[in-house]
Amino acid sequence: MAHIVRVTASEEIYQTLRSEILSLRFKPGEELNLQLLSEQLQVSRSPVRDALMRLSGDNLVDIFPQKGTRVSLIDLKQVEEERFLRKSLEESAVRKGINLYTESHFSLMEESILLQQKAMEEENFVDFLRADNAFHAVIFSAINMGRIWNLIQSQGGNHHRIRLLSFSEKNVLGNIIEQHQSMVGALRFKDLKEMLVLEDKHLSKLLQETESMVVRYPHYFKKEVSTQPFYMRNTYAKELS
Repeated sequence: MAHIVRVTASEEIYQTLRSEILSLRFKPGEELNLQLLSEQLQVSRSPVRDALMRLSGDNLVDIFPQKGTRVSLIDLKQVEEERFLRKSLEESAVRKGINLYTESHFSLMEESILLQQKAMEEENFVDFLRADNAFHAVIFSAINMGRIWNLIQSQGGNHHRIRLLSFSEKNVLGNIIEQHQSMVGALRFKDLKEMLVLEDKHLSKLLQETESMVVRYPHYFKKEVSTQPFYMRNTYAKELS
């Protein structure tokens, strides 16, 4: 007998609100009114409150007692932590699976690339990122570690949002597609050295894109004054001061 997964109202609302935040339909810093959300979702306040509490744990909303709730500003320190987590785990997955990827895996990756090309033509950034994630999910599912990819996704809200913002920059989408095509080629030839070079380039490019994002959307980012010595500060400290 198949196991039936029942989604609770709170879980469904959580996923709905999370999707709205990650897609930037709810902008960083935007106020979230509990009563209004309850009316829009046609549910009581309790499951909405539960969902917002979970989103607070995901660092996607800030709850201010007696004052209200807002979508969290993008925290660059957390962006770097999330990027580091993903880069470390994905490179480990590649090392483990370099001899395990098959034509069926390459077909899934190539299908994702085609979806990215379609999304690029339509300038649909949300669909492009969804296809991008599907491409990278194969790297983990091929070695039966899909749960690790789910962990990266669940902990990557800040990184996810800045990736979506970066898609409006010139040539970014085309470069991602080219890199994905090169990655499929390296995996086909089981060229671990080349694949790791491509991974490093692919997962580090956001470091350069972030600076222009901070300048372009300064009101989307959390501003902090660093107490660390200058040489230890984040690359973007000057943009945040």
